Amino acid sequence: MDSNPLEDTLARVSRFASILGISRAELRIYSTLLLEGQMTARQLAEQLGISYTKIYSLLIKLEERGWIKRLGKKPAVYEAIPLRDLWASIKKMIEIKVDEFEKEFIEPLSSLLSPSSTYSITMIPPDKIKSTFYEILDEGNKVSIAISYPELLSEDIIQAIKAKSYTSPDLRVIIQSDINIPEISGLQIRKLSNMFGSGLITSTAVLLIIKNADKLSGLFSNHKYIVDIATVYFNHLWTQAK
Repeated sequence: MDSNPLEDTLARVSRFASILGISRAELRIYSTLLLEGQMTARQLAEQLGISYTKIYSLLIKLEERGWIKRLGKKPAVYEAIPLRDLWASIKKMIEIKVDEFEKEFIEPLSSLLSPSSTYSITMIPPDKIKSTFYEILDEGNKVSIAISYPELLSEDIIQAIKAKSYTSPDLRVIIQSDINIPEISGLQIRKLSNMFGSGLITSTAVLLIIKNADKLSGLFSNHKYIVDIATVYFNHLWTQAK
């Protein structure tokens, strides 16, 4: 059976979109409007196999998110906003969710810790990604690395990983299956298809790396609960990788 590139992409992305409360059906509608152009609710319902009643509630959600625009009346047609505008909206949503998480979960918990306990959640700009990567790698132990962007796996990064493997025998690396990496003696390397983002996790810190407009940016945290969540997720990917 031939694979459908759009459905493959939606299957991969929807796992992460659900964290933000975005359903796969919403992603399908937006993607269809983006690729096919303006359509009515009935046309969308027929093309996507969604009931006529349900399609309206989904379109209303997408309008409220600002992902689509409603044009004209009886019948109204819908069009998707540009992809760049969508990404800006999603980044803003992520920032809001992180702020909410910090306010509702991190801050109350931190107030129960000793006054000397400190943590940070920091956005890392593109020009600081590699230096931050090196710093965390150099200082960390129990290191786990996931790389899905070939530009991140530069020769100097490879050499840094190789050097770290000599002092950290438990170092694990997951590489996107279509990325080549030289064999490094003693290093645990597995490959996995359809990875989302890259990252570096140690026992005390995590660096999540994503790509936007061909530039890498990151989110750093040394908070124990965030590190624990990232570690659990990496362990899950490790069991799936080969």
